[in-house]
Amino acid sequence: MRASRGTRTVPDGLIAAGRNLLPHSVRCYVTRRTQRLRDQKRLRARADQMSLGAHLDMSMRPRVNVVIVTIDSLRIGHVSSMGYPRETTPFLDSFERPYACVAASTWTYPSVASILTGLYPHNHNAVVAGKVKDFGRPETYLRLREDVITLPEMLSLLGYRVHFATAIDLAYFPLASRVCASRYPESAKASELLDDLARWIADGGSKPFFAYVHLGDLHVPLDVPAPFNSHFGTVKDIPNIRTWDFETRDQRTADPDNFTVYKENRLLLYDNAIRYVDWALERLYDDLRRMDLTDSTIVVVTADHGEEFWDHVHLQERFFFRQKLGQGYGHGHSVFNEVVEVPLVLSGPVAHAATSHRVSSVDIMPTILDSLRVDHTLGLDGRSLSGTIVDERPLLCEACASGYEKKALFLGRYKLIYSRDDGVAWVFDLDKDPQELNPISDESVTSVFVKKLNAMLGGDERSRIRMIAASRKP
Repeated sequence: MRASRGTRTVPDGLIAAGRNLLPHSVRCYVTRRTQRLRDQKRLRARADQMSLGAHLDMSMRPRVNVVIVTIDSLRIGHVSSMGYPRETTPFLDSFERPYACVAASTWTYPSVASILTGLYPHNHNAVVAGKVKDFGRPETYLRLREDVITLPEMLSLLGYRVHFATAIDLAYFPLASRVCASRYPESAKASELLDDLARWIADGGSKPFFAYVHLGDLHVPLDVPAPFNSHFGTVKDIPNIRTWDFETRDQRTADPDNFTVYKENRLLLYDNAIRYVDWALERLYDDLRRMDLTDSTIVVVTADHGEEFWDHVHLQERFFFRQKLGQGYGHGHSVFNEVVEVPLVLSGPVAHAATSHRVSSVDIMPTILDSLRVDHTLGLDGRSLSGTIVDERPLLCEACASGYEKKALFLGRYKLIYSRDDGVAWVFDLDKDPQELNPISDESVTSVFVKKLNAMLGGDERSRIRMIAASRKP
């Protein structure tokens, strides 16, 4: 058995006896190829075991390509077409105004699973177990339910070439047995992943393709390449500016002036990174145009969650438990809108209706399937955006990464934040209080929304039990 690339071959004996003697690029290739072969074997076994084709009209052979690019940690409030003062996203702004999209979760592991299954986390099961969530304990991560079929699996069955690439491992973990992945180091830049995607597309011949690419440029540690690292201004060389600092209230109150300087520069670095990613996306689109693929390729750009910069730190420190150090920054810990609302941009031959109403990241998969005219029997939580978008339908964000479980339920202009173990049940009128600063805690109001939330979750649980019982009948 020999690992090969083109005319180069690497004997197994040499790999086993002296891996460090090989050039780094060859070692990386051998590792990726071995992983890919294992993934392919698992995928074939899963397709046979689950009879995945029974859920699809296999006579359909769509020819439209699909590319999903997820920008980790991009909050919608920093997209320039949404009114942000810095022109962070001129390329994305050239398309239709993005949907205000409610992420299914506020951290990567469950959120990516929702994008690629059309299901909320409580239905696909890729969440952290336990009363007190701790994403730092991988042994508490639950697997994606075996009976859940992902978008790349479906399209692979329909004859698509599939590409899955990520610079954030958490985006791969829930799909580990469902895709053959190219996993890049966290330091990999957007242009590297997207240039590799363009080469993969160009080398693939006439078969339709599906690609999912997860960019980590906005995730800590931030490392923005020149000249974009100073696009909106030079970021001061401050300790921990690429990660986080002033994590506790004592640190902020003891040195408020330096905290202000730190926060301003941390936001500046974040915005510079967004501008770089927007530029890299434009390069990808230019590549698609040169290959004459823009009219035959659905392109979806979104985020798995947003990012907080101490927007609600005072409410969090006062009312919510978190077992990790600090509150009010990053993501995964709360369900306020800075980490919940993300952009969703659609282009190409994709059916979607313009609306000012919020949509959900679970709508991405059904919208793509609808645009490809793929008939299926899957019960999805999301709805195709090609039809009438109803403002009153409930939208959910859940499955936090740390602390007690928190859920957000959107119903039109109103939003419920609910954490039973924190003793929090708040309703916000987002038309009057878009910054979520004045929660309504009157039980006569909040109980109505909590009942709607519980009814939604309970209905899903009853439906799941009926499905399991039906599948076990002889």
